[in-house]
Formats: sequence, structure tokens, C-alpha cells
Amino acid sequence: MLREILVTDVIFTCFELQLTWADLFWFATVSGLVLLTWAILYFLLGDMVLPGGSIFGLFILVIFSYALGWTLAYIPRLNLPPIFGMLLAGIIIRNTDVYNIYDVIGPDTTSKIRIFCLTFIMVRAGLQLTTTALRAHPMFVMILSLVPCTIEMLAVTVLCKYFLEFPWNWSFMTGSILACMSPVITISCMLTLAEQGYGEDKGLLSLLCTAASIDSVHIVALFSIWFSFVFSNDDERTEWWSYIPGGIRDFLLGLIVGIILGFALVFFPHRNHKYSTWYRIAGLTVASLMCTTAASKLTVTGGGYLATLILSFIAIRGWRILTISFDTTPFHRAFYFLWHFVQPILGGVIGADIDFRNWPKSRFGLYFICVLMGISVRSTTTFLTTIRMPFTWKERLFIAIAWVPKGTVQAALAPMAFERARKEDDPTKIELALDVVRISVITIVFLAPFGAISMTASGPYLLNKIDIEEHRRERELSYLRIVALQPVRRLMKLADHSCSSEEWNSCDWPVS
Repeated sequence: MLREILVTDVIFTCFELQLTWADLFWFATVSGLVLLTWAILYFLLGDMVLPGGSIFGLFILVIFSYALGWTLAYIPRLNLPPIFGMLLAGIIIRNTDVYNIYDVIGPDTTSKIRIFCLTFIMVRAGLQLTTTALRAHPMFVMILSLVPCTIEMLAVTVLCKYFLEFPWNWSFMTGSILACMSPVITISCMLTLAEQGYGEDKGLLSLLCTAASIDSVHIVALFSIWFSFVFSNDDERTEWWSYIPGGIRDFLLGLIVGIILGFALVFFPHRNHKYSTWYRIAGLTVASLMCTTAASKLTVTGGGYLATLILSFIAIRGWRILTISFDTTPFHRAFYFLWHFVQPILGGVIGADIDFRNWPKSRFGLYFICVLMGISVRSTTTFLTTIRMPFTWKERLFIAIAWVPKGTVQAALAPMAFERARKEDDPTKIELALDVVRISVITIVFLAPFGAISMTASGPYLLNKIDIEEHRRERELSYLRIVALQPVRRLMKLADHSCSSEEWNSCDWPVS
């Protein structure tokens, strides 16, 4: 009976949401995995996993974050990012006194959890970087990725200085945190639109993915420098220029380590190894985690995250060059699968840090003004910088909207300042770091759903739609052009009768 069930059959319908047999099987699978995981933890750790134990509360927090995040994400037409619901789940648990993460597992453990989760964000951002769009429209991509975020960073810096009365170094660090867009939200919304044919006549998906990834690299590099300005181990230095060598040191160290590890991953293992794809995925994961954990241990601030971005980009680019028919799909799927389970941990843990009952009501309006004015400057700058680009005013307006979503990077970077301030045990820095976390939370809660809903709602009205069959033919022709540029000697080897069937079938030849 189970074998003959059509998984697409609808069991239950509520408004526009349909429950199918496939959804029921998925729910049963996830529930079974949760129970088995709890059983394994109980047999390994004992009473800590039972109600009232230190691990049980964290386990419930992650499960609730996963459930609420994906439940809100599946609401029709809203297209809310999962990180929004996951952050909301942590806030609910903390503000209802169900679970206090600091009292139970301590700040050191939560810091390590955040470092682990942020690593996968940076790897996915590095894998999204491509040189195709950069070669086709180099000026447009660089302007779009560097100018709006830099202008927004400067605007938020001034607002934090004069509205929130931050010191200049804290203002610059806060500006760099808030200025980074969320590549996860923008790319996922753009993928949804591209699957329907919207924006594919101008190749907006590739352009925006590349620009969003460069935006993340740029902001993480700036954050590493400003973070060094704020948290220096030498208290005798008071001049602002005395902090620059530390920031540049972290930037250069992350750059050098990322380049070295990236080139090492390109050549090892050999591309003809039987399990080269799996070794590459494992190497990319281990190298990235090594960079971020070493950076936290050696107090190299954001250098580890910059190294992760660079090594993942160099590795994926090198694999493309060395292989004629290189498929990046296994890498994107593997890290999306890992991020699928890591994301609720990050969102839940960060949400559980936030206690709204301790927020000063007088400063809430100031936080909101800083966020609103910063995103207004960013959107205006984005629209104006695309004036001379080959886009209509509707497409330029959509690009400005696509640069609004924020959430993932703010959720990861803001708590780093709070952790470092608490380690130094300076009450002034702790209060400033709490302000940074609060303004970042407002940014996530407000701009993550607003940006996602705005993109999906405005896309069909502002972008041109092309026929899916025409888009498929364009992709096949593009592939044939790439193959035509390959060395003749390699192509002759593939066409030779001595070529094995496995080697021939490994090439993804398009249907003519």
C-alpha cells in the first residue's frame, strides 16, 4: 500500500497550503531522526539530556527553532526567510523564562557554537562567487557590490556617533555590521524568480549572486579592521592611527592563509581520484573550520572568516579550470544540507541571547531611526549607481529592492563584539556591545521579512519574463561555447574510441 501511494496526492488543504503524502513522509522522517538523536545523546551523556538537564534545554531550543523557522517559511506569498522564524523562536524561549542559555551552558560554549555556524555562511558565500558575471559586466558588478554598502556603512557610522553617542571606533564597527546584506535571502528569492523566467533576459541571477558575494567579502574585511580598532590588547595606545597595523595584519593574514589553503585544495586530491568530490567537500569543510577556530583562539578577529571566503572561492574556481565538465551542484547541495541543520542552531542560540525586558525603551526609537535611514541611503545609492547601466528603470528599482534584505551576517557578527567585551569584563564596552546586538536584532526582524516579501512581490511587475524553453536553449548554447574553447587535444581524447565509457558519460553533453 505504501509503495502504490502517489506522494503528490493532497491529504489536507488549509487556505492555500496543501499537505501531501510527501510532506507527511518528510515529517515522519524528521520526527524519527529527532527521537533517534535524543536517544543517542541520552545513552552518551545520561541525565543531562533529560528534562531539567543542561543539554535538554539546548536540544528543545534547536528543535523549536527549526520547526518555527520552516513553518513560517512555508506560508504562501510571504516568503519569509527561515532565519527570521528561528531567531523569533529563541527570543520567545528566552523572554518567557523557559530557557536561559547563559545560565545553563555558559558564554564560552555559545561563542563556539556561533563560530561553527558562521563558518558555513562564509563557505556558501565563497562558493557563490563566479567570474562569469564579473567578466561580462565588471564595472557594474564592482560598483553594485562595493559602493552601496560602503555608503551605508558611512551613513550608519555618523548616525551611531551622533544619535546613539558611540565612540568613533564603535560607530565604524557597527556600521560595517549593519551594512552587509544577506546573500542567503537575496539569492534564494532571486532563484525563485529565475525559475519562473523573471530577469533571465539580462542574467540578473548571476549578476546579483556575484555582487552579493563580493559585498560579503568586502564587509567582512572591513569588519575585521574595525573590530581590531575596538578590541586591542594594548591599552596604552590612544591615537586612532596606532590601531591600523593590527587591522591590516588580520586582513593580510586572512588573505594569505586563504590563498594558500585554496590552492592546496585545488590540487589535492587529484581530479581523477575515485572519490575526489567527497574528499574536496571534506577538505573544504575542515580547512574552513580550522581558519575560523584558529582565528578565535589567536584573536585574529575577522581574518578567519575572510580566509574561509577566499579559500572556498579559489578552490571552486580551480576545480572548474582543471575539469572540462565540472559540476558544482554536489558542493552547493552538500553545504546547503549542512546549513539546513546548522541554521536553526545559529538562529536559536542568538535569539536566546536577547532579553527584550532589559531594553531601554528610550533608545528603541533611535535604533529604528538608524536602521531606517541607513537602508534608505543604501537603496537610493543603489538606484543612482545603476543609471548608466543597460537596465530599465524598473530593473534598477528591483535591484535596489534586492539590496535591502539583511539577517544572516548580522546574526553572526554582532554577538562577536558582545563576547569579546564580556571577556574583557569592561562595563562600558559591555553596554556598547549590547547596543550593537540590539540594533542588529532590529535590523534582522525588520529588514529580513520586508526585503524577502518585497522581492517576491515586485519581481513579476518589475522584471521581464522569458520563455523557459528559450532559457534552456540559451544555457545549452552557452555550454557548447565553453566546450568549443577547450584544448583540441583534450576533446580528441574524449572522442577517441580508446576513451572509456565512464569517462565519456562523465561529460554532461547537452542534447542537440
